[in-house]
Amino acid sequence: MQRVLLISDDPVHVALIRQSMREEGRDVRSEPTVERGLIAAREWRPDLLIVDLGLGFTQGSLAAMLRDEPVREGAAVVAIADPEQFPLVGPGVAVDDVLVPPLDGAELALRIARILWRRTGTEDGNLLRRGGLLIDQQRYTVSVDGEVADLTYKEYELLRFLAGNPGRAYTREMLLNQVWGYDYYGGSRTVDVHVRRIRAKIERRDRYIETVRNVGYRFVDLASGVSPMAERV
Repeated sequence: MQRVLLISDDPVHVALIRQSMREEGRDVRSEPTVERGLIAAREWRPDLLIVDLGLGFTQGSLAAMLRDEPVREGAAVVAIADPEQFPLVGPGVAVDDVLVPPLDGAELALRIARILWRRTGTEDGNLLRRGGLLIDQQRYTVSVDGEVADLTYKEYELLRFLAGNPGRAYTREMLLNQVWGYDYYGGSRTVDVHVRRIRAKIERRDRYIETVRNVGYRFVDLASGVSPMAERV
């Protein structure tokens, strides 16, 4: 299920976005202050971050927040802004879209669905498709070319994270933090073991997970086509 985090203290915005996102099958959480929103973003890792600029952002504070890797990690960002706040989302501030109050529920749902599709390739809030690979985030299942792949829970979580952030290389330590959690004290080689098992289960014709030498792993960016099977390091 896709996660939506709203940082806003406006009760109208909170109520409307909660209702709209839940109707679309998305998990939504709201925080009333920037400080609490930052903590939630780092811990909860949302797919979409909606930031209400009415909380008193400056361009510098907004840009700084969106440069924070644990906050922005893999998430699309939408700003709620009145026209006089448009300069805050100028060049150099990484937002995917701007919503202008008063918000309309139908428009909100459509625009957010389009943003998430462009960023993650998800369908109906639960399905993540990458070429012949389909990840059902509601049923926790994975299929390749229509055939179900039997993954363990950690294999599924690792694959889902990589597939949700295609083209980006992650170190083993970053993957341990994202998938196993910051309180995991096992060795980083467990990532290699899980990647090998995932590859054995899903890479029959196409290659999905690439080894980045001296770095770690990344999911193939299928926007440029599925990579052919090649040497695995």
